[in-house]
Amino acid sequence: MLRRILPALAGLALAVLCLPSIAQQPPFAGGGAMAGATDPAVDKLKAAAAKLEKQLKAKPKDAKLKMQTAEANYKAGHAMMFSAPLPPRVKYRGALVHFRRALELNPKHKLAAEEKKTIEDIYTQMGMPVPK
Repeated sequence: MLRRILPALAGLALAVLCLPSIAQQPPFAGGGAMAGATDPAVDKLKAAAAKLEKQLKAKPKDAKLKMQTAEANYKAGHAMMFSAPLPPRVKYRGALVHFRRALELNPKHKLAAEEKKTIEDIYTQMGMPVPK
């Protein structure tokens, strides 16, 4: 578990150190250059999760498909959480969405629960509200 938390804490420390310099730049208010940052690996995993979500919508009682969709959402959230090209504001909020969906579909998904809690703890430690 410590191996999973340390990268998140390192990312948080980097984000905290970078926030003052980013906040002083006027483009930050409008999103700036980082607003359009993408990560092809994350985009691929998000597309896979979206595809499974669509299939699940057509077959909501398919238990195997439900578990596959939960896992796909977890993988998309995990990739997003640790993506270097994505700014913290984008990656943590997006990862939370995917972790929450994974837990809706599979409440026993241990890794999704742990990583969701890690992100919520980061927001709490920064004195910021956890995104809904």
